[in-house]
Amino acid sequence: MEQQGSYQVNTISASIENEINRLKGQVELFWDNEFKHYIEYGLEDGKSIVEIGSGPGFVTEKILQSFPNVQITLVEREPLFVDYSGKYLSEAGYENFDIINKSIMNTELPDNKFDIAIIRLLLEHLPDPVNAVKEVYRILKPGGKAIFVDNDFEMHIMTYPHIPELRDLYEAYCSSRYSEGGNPKIGRELPYILKKGGFSNIYFESINAHSEVVGEDLFFKSEGIGIPVKLVQDGFLSSKKLAKVSVGWRNMLKNENHSIIRQLYMAVGEKM
Repeated sequence: MEQQGSYQVNTISASIENEINRLKGQVELFWDNEFKHYIEYGLEDGKSIVEIGSGPGFVTEKILQSFPNVQITLVEREPLFVDYSGKYLSEAGYENFDIINKSIMNTELPDNKFDIAIIRLLLEHLPDPVNAVKEVYRILKPGGKAIFVDNDFEMHIMTYPHIPELRDLYEAYCSSRYSEGGNPKIGRELPYILKKGGFSNIYFESINAHSEVVGEDLFFKSEGIGIPVKLVQDGFLSSKKLAKVSVGWRNMLKNENHSIIRQLYMAVGEKM
């Protein structure tokens, strides 16, 4: 069954261009730590890979840079991203990828086809994540691994000095996503969801990014102002509260000892 979900590129941000740039920054922010886990759980050259919810193609690009002999199938529901990623990857000189305009709920791909599945920041937007996981299970080969990465907005960006007003922003974001059928605190539930979807040998990891390690510019690129502005426009956040967040953020950056940290959560399951 098709599901709309809580991520719509045309409505989640005030600008599509800004949203695409934010998505690229979000890949770059975590990539060094994240990629180590992909390798740990079986990603290597020559594998058949499916990336579901592939967006603008930035994760696929990173994988192809390191493993030029993999074959990747991108599955993306949003036509704008299907067009963008095909053009983006082709112009970068990559050939060993395919893109299909399908949903994770019904990929229409054959049973037992892939060695590795990567599903990044998608389950949190779905009303029925368990059946999505079952579809991923179906298209994996026996012995194949599925790698799911998602947020938990109880543990999103934290700073030193602390910015109390960020809590208002995150509560507004969560309210917006819940109202559209998503679950922005799904990170803590991932192992259970994978088990319900049929997977065994489940692993759970956190992936961290710290401004002293990756630099603060990547944090700026991965966040941006587009989503907070849209929350104000949609009535989930007052302009007064957003202004307080902005002031707190500027004051934090003025502290010479400031730090910014963010986490993602990874659950990995095997098809037996």
